[in-house]
Amino acid sequence: MSEPVGQISIEQWQQFEKALRFHAQAQNWEKLVLVNQKMTNALKRAGKPNSRSQLLARQSLARTHQQVLQQLHQSKDQLKQEMTQFKQQQDGLAAYQLTCVSGGVDND
Repeated sequence: MSEPVGQISIEQWQQFEKALRFHAQAQNWEKLVLVNQKMTNALKRAGKPNSRSQLLARQSLARTHQQVLQQLHQSKDQLKQEMTQFKQQQDGLAAYQLTCVSGGVDND
């Protein structure tokens, strides 16, 4: 009774790829998550591929998905590095401001 509702066309798998790439490039993570969820649901519904063309389309989708995950990890690492630099600059700025205030008080 849990048979697939209908065959998902190769064009639909390609649309998932296109959407994954588009939202990853735009760094629109919320939409990327939604596309990923819809893609996962479609894969579950579709079951095993029943033709070579279906298999190839899914393999292409899997490669794109992997590339998007790598981009996501790189973006996360870059953001982490930027946040560390920002924090270090804030600490340095606070120390500089404290030095200026201390120096201003000493000169009076």
